This record gives sequence, C-alpha cells and structure tokens, in this order.
Amino acid sequence: MIISLALAVCVVFTGCSKNNGDKKVVYEKKALRVKVEKVKRGVLTRELSYKGNVLPWLRANIGPDAAGRILKIYKKPGDIVNKDELLAELDTTTIKLQANQADAGLAVAKAAYKDALLNHQRLQKLYEKTAVSQMQLEKAALALEAADTQQKSAEAALNTVKHMLNMSYMRAPFAGIITSKNMEEGDIINPMMGMSMGNSGVLTLMDLKKIKITLDVPSEDIEKIKIGQKCFGKVDTYPGEVFDGEIYSRNLAADTISKTFKVEVKVDNPDIKIKAGVFAEVKVEIFSKENVLLLPISALIEQGDATSIILYNNGAAKYKNIKVGQRNDGLFEIPEGLEEGQQVVVEGNYDLKEGTLLALQEI
Repeated sequence: MIISLALAVCVVFTGCSKNNGDKKVVYEKKALRVKVEKVKRGVLTRELSYKGNVLPWLRANIGPDAAGRILKIYKKPGDIVNKDELLAELDTTTIKLQANQADAGLAVAKAAYKDALLNHQRLQKLYEKTAVSQMQLEKAALALEAADTQQKSAEAALNTVKHMLNMSYMRAPFAGIITSKNMEEGDIINPMMGMSMGNSGVLTLMDLKKIKITLDVPSEDIEKIKIGQKCFGKVDTYPGEVFDGEIYSRNLAADTISKTFKVEVKVDNPDIKIKAGVFAEVKVEIFSKENVLLLPISALIEQGDATSIILYNNGAAKYKNIKVGQRNDGLFEIPEGLEEGQQVVVEGNYDLKEGTLLALQEI
C-alpha cells in the first residue's frame, strides 16, 4: 500500500521590516519525500549464476566390433530400450562359414592330439621295457607337444570367430533412449576405419533419465562451489520452468587456456523433458538463512568504516549505525540493532541530514 502524506510545517514568528514593524511573516518548510520499507523477517539466499551445456548422463555410439554389412536395424529414434537389448546386427553369413571352418579345424587338431597322446603313451611303455630307444620316445614327446600347440591354436581361432560373430550383434550397454539413426540397412561399417558417418556408429543411445550440465566457473568462485550444493536451472526450451539439481563433480585443476574450472550439475529428468544439446542457465545456492531480519541493499549508507541506515522517526530522519550480516545482490541481513516493523528509508536517503522532515511513501 502506498501512502502519500503532504506534510507542511508552518513556522510562525514575529519580525521587523523597514516598511511595517508589526507585520506577521509566515515561512513554509516542506518535507522531503522518501520511500521506506519495514524491517521484515524472511529467507536470505545468495546465488551465483552461470551458463552451461546440457549433456546426457550416459551416451554411446552403437556399432559392431567387427566389419561388415548392416543386415538389420531394429530400433529408431525415440525408442526406449533396456540394457543388453538387441538394437542391430550385421550380415553374419561369411562369419558363420568361417566359424564352421574353424570348428572343423579344431576337430582335426583334437584328433591329431589324441593320436599323438596315444602314441606317446605306447612308446613310454615300450621304453620302460627297453623295446624302443630314448630317441624314439623323445620324438613322440615332441610330436605330442606340437599336436597340443596345434589344438590350442585351433581353439583360439574358433574363439576368435565366435567373438566376431557375437560382436556382429549390437546390444544396448545401458538402458536409455535412441536419439539418432546414423546408418541404413545395407551400409558397410568398419570399426578399424573409425566407423562411418563421422564416428557416429549405427545408432546413438543416451540415458536422459538424468542429465548433467557442464559449467565453466572462474577461479574467484571455485572455492565457493561445493559437492552437494543445491542448484536451480532453466533451459532454452522451457524458459519459464525451473529444474532442481545439485553439484556432483568439480575439477581440481583449471583449464590451461580459459583458466576456468569445469563443474558438473546433476539434474533428475524422469520424463525426459530436458533434451541434450541445449543451453542452460544455472544458479548455484551459496548460502541460505531462514527467519532473519532483512532490508534492501539500497537502505545502506556506507561512509568509511561506518555503516548506517536512516529510520523514519515520527516524520523525521534519524541516523542509526548498524551491523550488517550476510548479503546478496538485493537484500542484507540485520543480525542486531533493529526490530521487525521499523521503517527505514530505502529511496531518497542520499545526503539526507539528521532531523530532516520526511514525507512518507511506504512500499
């Protein structure tokens, strides 16, 4: 409520003039118009504001470990997938033929090892009866060793082909949402060439149930940033909506070029409302105090080491030195010296003299 009072104080006294010795002269002294606010209790918070980029909590370019032609892509952008769910596969015709060949090679190697083992065992018995020479036994032992090595090599070859076959099936490494399809069925992909289409893989998978916002914090602020601090964010796509978050990561070394510190904010995003790749504005809450006496910063008069305010005292200005507690960009805390409800000049207090008459406009 705004109250306007036009105060006029008339000072009447008797004076003398050259023309009329007993004439009454009236002088009018007008009050200065100011704005005041009452001392109120409230919550005082201080925040630091930064611009940042929204990133997914997890991101993966889905592609095979083996080269080949894409046979089938089972998912499209927007599909929600579970961990280990099949997303795409390569044409495995050639790899399956190689697997059959490796399997046959292993069978041959196993037969050769079995034959070498039996031969070595037979010669060992004959050697014990002095029916064969030591040289013959040693040759049998070498043949057994060679057969064992050949069998292990065949097993490794088969396992390699099986691995290649398994890697031809592309599965989700975590639960998330498909955000882009980067290749088509029939395209050739070769991981050794860094993947086609700019190293983007066949599909892009993101976990957007949570997102992280990366901030570049200047060196003068970094000690004010602590793990677990509350944050409040806005993104370009929803300018009127505020999202809660918290600091979960803070680099201990500054970037060598920008000299800023990378800080990451965690935000829950269960409805996948916030999309990756957009800009965000984040306010980090440095402190919060409840139930404290507050006044606007504009009420402060700072002269040297003294800090004071001007009270509205029965229609006149009254200076009072005060102690100032925490402050933010708009308000400051009064830890002692004032009481709730007292009226303090917040506008028009510049160069105001003690005892000056005031015309009150209460905000």
